[in-house]
Parts: sequence; C-alpha cells; structure tokens
Amino acid sequence: MYRWSSELQTTAKDLLNQEYKEFKDDELLEQIPQEVTQPSSTQSFLSKVFGPPSQTSPSIDDEISCYLDNIRTPQASSDIDLFQWWLNNRKKFPILFKIARKYLGVPATSTPSERLFSDAGNQITSKRNRLKPETVSELLFLKRNTEYVNPF
Repeated sequence: MYRWSSELQTTAKDLLNQEYKEFKDDELLEQIPQEVTQPSSTQSFLSKVFGPPSQTSPSIDDEISCYLDNIRTPQASSDIDLFQWWLNNRKKFPILFKIARKYLGVPATSTPSERLFSDAGNQITSKRNRLKPETVSELLFLKRNTEYVNPF
C-alpha cells in the first residue's frame, strides 16, 4: 500500500478493520459451547483443506498492526505464491487468514468459457465454415483484446 494515496490507505485499513471485526464476532459465536455432534462431511473436508480452526487469536490491534508493520511482517516479494504465504502464516494471522481465503478464492463460475464459446459461435457461421483453426483462434484473440490494442 506504500504507493497508494493516504486517503486510499486509510479507507483500506478501515474496511479491513470492519471486516476483521465481523469475522472476529462470527468466531466468538462459533466458540459458544453447543451439543457435541459428529462433524459433517463438509466440515471434515474444510478441515482437511484449510486445517483445523485455531484456538487462540490475537487482539484486533495486535494482528492487524503486526500484519501492516513492515518490520514485523516484511512485504512479500512479487514472485511469491500468495496462497502458500497465507498458509504458512495462518497461525500468526488467524482471522486475516480467513479474510484472505474469502478474497483469494477462485470464483466458481463458467462465464468466461461460455463467453468464449459464444464468440466462437458468432465467428464460425454457415457462411464462414471453412475458416482454418488458426484463423479462428486469431479472430477470437483479436476480439477479446481489442480494448488493449489501438490500431490507429
């Protein structure tokens, strides 16, 4: 965030604090003793993927300030795998780890591929059915990247 304007930095920190408090409140509600039940297959799957939930968590000031402090938590290099970094630091930042999972998750949607098939169907018509595959590929590439190319 060091290249961001101070106003944008403040806004980002406020939003992070707000989201942190929401996750923290949800975690506190989950810690209320309830009936002992067998874990569902979904809970078992999540614990295998993301590990068991942590029992201890630092205060909001400690966790967020430690994360934002470049001395205690040096900035990650641009070639590091963010998912692996968060996995390695999940015990240090338990609530922030949950927030990172929310925003770093892959959206479960097929929209981009459906758009590509639709574009291909628009390019290959009954009157243009003899186009070579390379030509179709180039046409689709140009259609998808016209906003990045200024031919004039």
